Amino acid sequence: MAATHTTTLLSDALERAYSNSILSASQPLSLRKGIRRTGRLIGRAAAATGRFIASVINAQAEARARDMRFSRTPW
Repeated sequence: MAATHTTTLLSDALERAYSNSILSASQPLSLRKGIRRTGRLIGRAAAATGRFIASVINAQAEARARDMRFSRTPW
């Protein structure tokens, strides 16, 4: 029963004042900044992916070298 009769925490006037203060205090959106941020994120993701692939290749090469050392047979 209490769930159906919930009271609002903020009145309409308080809600309106709160949203107006947030909207007026925030900086305007810039397309250039958004594109730059997206480019940076893509660059970081590509670099991290490249590092991961390089570490996998190195791990495979080390495993091959270890196996050749012990079994004396080339792959």
